[in-house]
Parts: sequence; C-alpha cells; structure tokens
Amino acid sequence: MNSSRHYAPWLWLLLALFCFRVAAQPLTRTGVASFLPSFDTWHSALLPYAWLLAAQILIIIVFAWTAWRFTRGDVTPHSRLGWFLFILGAIYFGVMLVRLALGLTVLSSHPWFGKILPAFFHLVLASFLLVVGRFHIQASGHKTR
Repeated sequence: MNSSRHYAPWLWLLLALFCFRVAAQPLTRTGVASFLPSFDTWHSALLPYAWLLAAQILIIIVFAWTAWRFTRGDVTPHSRLGWFLFILGAIYFGVMLVRLALGLTVLSSHPWFGKILPAFFHLVLASFLLVVGRFHIQASGHKTR
C-alpha cells in the first residue's frame, strides 16, 4: 500500500473544513444561515468577494485533486517538492498564527488582523501544505523533526 493513502484522511478533513468556510460565507450573505457569524466576519475585504470566491473554488479544485491522488495512492514522492511545500506551509502557518494572535489581542480593531475566521481558515490551508510536504519528505527517505 502506498503510504500516501495514510495522509488522505487528513487532507480530506482539511479540505472539508475549507469547503465549509467557502459555503458558509454566501449562506450568511443571503441570510440563509443566520445561526452562523455574519458575512463580514468571514470576509477580510482585501479582495472583492467575486475574486475571493473564484480563488477559493480554484483552491478547492486543486486540493480535491491532490486529496484524490493521495486516496488512490497515486503520488510519487519528490523530496524537493516536499521541502518546498513544507517550508512554504510553515511560513504561511507562522504568519497566519501571528495574525491570529495579534487579532485576538493588540490589533483587534484593525480590519485585517481583527478578522479571526479568515485567519483560522488560512491555518487550515497552510496545514494542507504541511501535510502534503511532510508526505513527500518522509516518503522520499528524509526525516522531519
């Protein structure tokens, strides 16, 4: 059994969390899901919503394709790709963790830092990169700490 299959459930879980975020935002915008936080809490307003939604759909497509390949065991490990994704994911995760921490404390009134939900879901996306990167590193014979 290809070891990529062991990573697939984590990738599907992270993708499901992100899909929830993408689905929740328009539901709150239209008032269908009044039990969820308001539209503005989901949207940091750096991009117009149409552009954001297009980017999110593209991310979902790429991540679903990746998770499907992991599920099928159809992933050939590449050390360089692994290190690239792992380092990129670690930097992304670190920046978003700092954003979240500052948004929960001293910069809560700032429009970008104060948006907690987008920061949390960026951690989800960064985690996806970390999981894929870790697979490539470990499966190609290298060790991570």
